[in-house]
Amino acid sequence: MSARSDSTVRHWHAEVSTAAKSFEARWTNLALRRVDSALATRLHEQRGLFDQACVTGTADEVELQGAAMCRGWAAAVRAMEQSGEPDDAYMLGSDPTTGLKVAVGHSKASVGRVAELHGQDVVWVTPDEVAGLMASVEAFKFAHAVKQHFPGAEMIKRYASAGS
Repeated sequence: MSARSDSTVRHWHAEVSTAAKSFEARWTNLALRRVDSALATRLHEQRGLFDQACVTGTADEVELQGAAMCRGWAAAVRAMEQSGEPDDAYMLGSDPTTGLKVAVGHSKASVGRVAELHGQDVVWVTPDEVAGLMASVEAFKFAHAVKQHFPGAEMIKRYASAGS
């Protein structure tokens, strides 16, 4: 067995991150649990084994667990693709008047996926950025007040001639 080195850990972190990105760009772990809960559980357990190997394992253990983690992510992608489960790592919205498209999501891995499917002009924002915008723009303050009084209300169409 070889001693663990920082370069081994860095290498396998990069490999695992690349493998994870192919899944995280499209789906959440919750979606994987719906499609194949046993696979989701095994993937979660493998993540723990890989993390532990990176902290206390030998280089051989890091390599073994890193390769297994990559295979796990590949299995998760295959399962999701075979199930036909739609992407759920982001939400897409568009304004019918201006054509502006906005994608909201947590995982930066989804940015490329969104651009691939919906074009380069889609604006990517995180939920925290949406909250910041809503707190700072007068139009959003009005929308917030309306939604407080009428839960479930939607703003679905703007009329430029009415000044909205």
